[in-house]
Amino acid sequence: MDTTTGTEHLPDCWEDDERMGYLFSGFRENRQVNPRDWDNKMKFWSELILKYGKTQKTLLFSLEDLTQKFRRKGVVPQSIGAVMREMNRNGQMVRADDLEASTTWLSWGVNTFVRKPVRWTMASLFQQTNEPPVGNFVAVELLKEFGEAFLKRHHENVHCTSTDHVVDYSTFKQECVDLCQDDASFDLVLLHLQRTKQVLVTTDDNTKVLKFASKSQKAVSPVTSVELGTLRLKKTILSMQLTIERLSRVVEQEDKETRQQLRKGKKTSAKNALRRKKLAQKRLASDESTLDALQQLQERLESAESDKMVLEAYRSGSKALKKTFDDNGLSPETVDDAVSDVQEVMEMCNEIDDTMVRGNKSIDDTVSFGADIDLELLESELESLISGDLDVSVTTTPSKSTEQSKSTAKDTSGSMLDLPEVPSGSPAELDTSCQGDSIRKSMLAS
Repeated sequence: MDTTTGTEHLPDCWEDDERMGYLFSGFRENRQVNPRDWDNKMKFWSELILKYGKTQKTLLFSLEDLTQKFRRKGVVPQSIGAVMREMNRNGQMVRADDLEASTTWLSWGVNTFVRKPVRWTMASLFQQTNEPPVGNFVAVELLKEFGEAFLKRHHENVHCTSTDHVVDYSTFKQECVDLCQDDASFDLVLLHLQRTKQVLVTTDDNTKVLKFASKSQKAVSPVTSVELGTLRLKKTILSMQLTIERLSRVVEQEDKETRQQLRKGKKTSAKNALRRKKLAQKRLASDESTLDALQQLQERLESAESDKMVLEAYRSGSKALKKTFDDNGLSPETVDDAVSDVQEVMEMCNEIDDTMVRGNKSIDDTVSFGADIDLELLESELESLISGDLDVSVTTTPSKSTEQSKSTAKDTSGSMLDLPEVPSGSPAELDTSCQGDSIRKSMLAS
């Protein structure tokens, strides 16, 4: 909501004499003559009236009040009456005395402007008349906006849902002073919220009490004795706090008075001031003890709500867990049966493994026996291979093809040994050398 004041509601063209002269003039009797001109002027004034209500934080309008509020340079607008009649006709405004009021509301005597508790009928909205509107009118759009603002303000102040929805009328009125300026508008908003079942208005010990619907409720529930008792407890705590603050100031003042009288040499006056200080201190200590007990009680009441929520959570959780077990067939019996089945299967697996080991050993023994292999020798040779002491070339019998390969290798090696060495000298030297070798061979041959 707009909380500005002063002339913030006035439009930018307010200082334009030509424009405002046209807007301050009256309406033509017949709209059909110039519908666009008629609609523009109606739109300007109806929006301005609503903006004025927002900035001034009021719901009530009268022809006399609006005419004077919109006075400009000594001139009053001539079209306000026609605008109010049109807004009343199309439902933007209703007469204050046409709002439906309950007997309880009227018995308080707070809304003196509600003269006739007559039901709001459609005939009153569409009444065609050229007579000036008389009495107070309520802007329906602002009434709804103020109602939403009231509900928002209340929910902002709720700290414990089980105890804070019941509030004192005067306390809530003080909390909404920045939202609504006059008492009549404040009561009208509460009346609107009561009609929409968001607020219940009642009395307790001749004191007005309000109960608001919670955010999860579509309609407010009746006030219970527990809620009224909690409200009385809150009011008592508030009263005790104010008393303690007052006594603290008394103790401080009497202490100063005692010192001042002593400095003046007035022992008797100082003694009387000291006596008053002691009495105030005694009562202060007693009230502080009482306040502490009341605050503990209030805290326990507020914590009861969280205890209730925890208990409900336990119940919901246990039901959900139980349903999950039932849906999945989980129970001590089924779990025990499953474990027994697993143990039985594991035992069967162990038996199968043992049988396979015995079968494999029997097969190995049979194969070894059929091959006429000395198993002890086989084991001994395997150990030798592992230790690296076994000469494979000795223990292995060469085959015939292997011997032939070796013989071929020897022949080849021998033939290679009969070849002459690679010469290292010049051709001439090689020739002489070759001749000498031939002579030596001839002599050896002879």
